[in-house]
Amino acid sequence: MPSHSPAASEDGVVICTRNRPSELARTLESVAEQSGAAQRPVIVVDGSDRDDEERTVEVVRNWCDEGLPVRYHRYAGTPAGTRQRNAGVDLLPDSVEVVHFIDDDVTLRPGYFDALCKVLNQKRHLLGVGGVIAKSEGTSPRPLVQWAHRLFLLRADQPSRVLPSGHTTPAWPTGENDVQPAEWLSTCASSYRAEVFDRHRFDPAVKGPSPRLEDLDFSVRVARDGPLAVVPEARCVHRVSGRNRRGTAATTRERLARRYWFVRKNMDRPLNRLAFWWSALGQLIALVTSSDPDSRAALRGHVQGLRQAWTCAHPLLGEGADDG
Repeated sequence: MPSHSPAASEDGVVICTRNRPSELARTLESVAEQSGAAQRPVIVVDGSDRDDEERTVEVVRNWCDEGLPVRYHRYAGTPAGTRQRNAGVDLLPDSVEVVHFIDDDVTLRPGYFDALCKVLNQKRHLLGVGGVIAKSEGTSPRPLVQWAHRLFLLRADQPSRVLPSGHTTPAWPTGENDVQPAEWLSTCASSYRAEVFDRHRFDPAVKGPSPRLEDLDFSVRVARDGPLAVVPEARCVHRVSGRNRRGTAATTRERLARRYWFVRKNMDRPLNRLAFWWSALGQLIALVTSSDPDSRAALRGHVQGLRQAWTCAHPLLGEGADDG
């Protein structure tokens, strides 16, 4: 592991994992290759089943032996990314001023932490920053936006935006390396000032495999207190592990129901609810007319999600669920 000078800020890393020891090993390798790695504490909060827990402990031990200041923590409660992240924040040393979140299936490009901390040091008004996330090497996270996407409030041509329907756009480079204002950040690769967690926590009611939208919920609440930004120089690749993920129908159902939960909790105005249902209609039309092999399963899940949202049958939508 290369030896470099310490990072400009006192910062620490929280990685939540479950049943992904091989993926975690690759992620820790990219963390160890960052400058200042020997001075940057890393907390791995594990919610794995027994067999994978043992393998995860071994992965962490191996990197600790290599000089990475990584600490393993077995999460004792029901595994959930929200609860594990909250626990990880509490386990970091009090000296940490910036908390980095990365997923256990992410590879950081060189200079990732330095780029984020440099911006936070220079722009003291920012409460959080994020990097640009690609799905694979050489790809762009910028989606193709067609007229139907804009019509049904599903996508837009501006990065890092929250649309009136509750749908979002990812961060992508705009041709310049200037810091970009952001309305939300993905916990796949985002960083916050430690003081943020005195006022905000991830909603512990959100649990289960992806998609969860807990990062959208958290970052939008933080953004009410102060601005967020994306740093184009901070790059990473989300390898998107297939473990701990639902099938097509269940993913589509959960994404729709949780999107409605997000709108009700954070954008609860009549026009936003109307925008959500309008976007759901656009998705329904797209699925009915799609020739994609997975479209039938996605359509089934979409209809189930519509039913859950309309009847508030989802656990997040029941009585008292918006209080988290």
